[in-house]
Amino acid sequence: MSKPLHEQLFEQDTEARAEYEKVRAQHEFVHAMLEGRTRLGWTQRDLAEAMGVSQPVISRLESGDHDVKINTVGAVCKALGIEFTIGGRNLVPQDVPSKRRTA
Repeated sequence: MSKPLHEQLFEQDTEARAEYEKVRAQHEFVHAMLEGRTRLGWTQRDLAEAMGVSQPVISRLESGDHDVKINTVGAVCKALGIEFTIGGRNLVPQDVPSKRRTA
């Protein structure tokens, strides 16, 4: 099977790969956030309520245009019921009661 197109392009353009690697983690976080929210059938407002923030905060996070604090990543993951792991350890806060709503 051939490699995905983006991988083929990155092999040809190492500068493009380097630029992508700078934003890859944030891109993957936004993707996981959108996927988790969609899985639950939640709107941005629903997620905001579950996290105790305003809807514009969720919009800014999903835009991917802003750096995200590690605590915010943990709060999003906790609200959506998804893992946030580094080195095989789940870093989602476990000792704080979730404000998560049911769909």
